[in-house]
Amino acid sequence: MRKKVSGIDLTLNSDGNVWIYRNTHNQASFTVSKDGEVFYDDPFGNYMTSAPRQIRINFEHFALNNYGDEIRRSDGTRMIMMPKKEIQEIANKTFYADEQFHAVDFLTFIITEEK
Repeated sequence: MRKKVSGIDLTLNSDGNVWIYRNTHNQASFTVSKDGEVFYDDPFGNYMTSAPRQIRINFEHFALNNYGDEIRRSDGTRMIMMPKKEIQEIANKTFYADEQFHAVDFLTFIITEEK
């Protein structure tokens, strides 16, 4: 299922296990899995996850296993494991471009269409 609301692409993957919210204005992306894990790529190049991840960057292996674990990349951005609620709060503040209508509340996942 796909839908577009105020510049936000809303996609439910084919097996119904993952919702993806992608902002076409600034390329921010918020993902929610069926089991409640969240992943957020903010518009500044940072990546946040609420679940452990194994990551390879330029053939080097990294792990995010505990809240607060982070990987600092050479471009100044970072990848970090954080509690779900904190990621949702950050997404609510940074997901949208300036002056963009806030169609999705990432704390409640309520979608509001512009009038």
